[in-house]
Amino acid sequence: MKRFFSFIVCFTLLASVSQADLILLENFEDNNFNFTTSNGLFHNSGSSGFQTTQSYFTVVGGNFSGSEDPYTGYAGSRFFAAENIDDGSRPATQRLMFNVNITGFEDITLSMLFAAGGNFAESTWGNLDPRYDLDDGFQVRARIDNGSFQNLLSFEATGTDTQTRRDWNFNGVGEGNIPSASFGAYNGLAIAGTGSNLLVEIVVSSNDDGVEYAFDNITINGTAVPEPSALAMVLLSAMTTLRRRRRQVLPSL
Repeated sequence: MKRFFSFIVCFTLLASVSQADLILLENFEDNNFNFTTSNGLFHNSGSSGFQTTQSYFTVVGGNFSGSEDPYTGYAGSRFFAAENIDDGSRPATQRLMFNVNITGFEDITLSMLFAAGGNFAESTWGNLDPRYDLDDGFQVRARIDNGSFQNLLSFEATGTDTQTRRDWNFNGVGEGNIPSASFGAYNGLAIAGTGSNLLVEIVVSSNDDGVEYAFDNITINGTAVPEPSALAMVLLSAMTTLRRRRRQVLPSL
């Protein structure tokens, strides 16, 4: 019993230095962005843009926003939306990039909210009218330092003018759950390895009206690795605590 109690004390003290820590949170609520883009932020008249936004597809307070299916379930008052991003002279693929210092962290994970605004849109005839093609897509990938990219999350069409689905095996064709305009949580996407710089890329391809992607609350967590001196202090504290416990339970002579 004494040994079991001693184990619990040591485990509690050691666990106190290995809790998950918040490394980055981007909630798009203000203009103090933690990211860069491949071609800037923009919105044009109508439903074309790559921009932080409010509500659903109109121009609200100068912000590109919206959806054929109004978005719900995002955090706060703003999120990020993309639709028909090749309008004008821009390429049909845009990137949002986060460069994050992860020195001293391990067990790194990414979480986010995601929605697809055109997946359940109805045409003027009252029929389901999704417009996602195989050249449309949404991917989240990451790499540490100069390592290879790791695929974390992907949504792809299943053909021409189809709904977009989660692409579990990252082969460019969706086969999983069908996201809606109600934001869903995708938590604990593991990023393998350690290093000094983490690059997270959100890659969006959309070349048609109604091909809409939205996301919010990009969160990166990790476990801080204690410095050797800090770990030594924890072990010393654990040993001191155990010694005191043993003295308290020894019988008087």
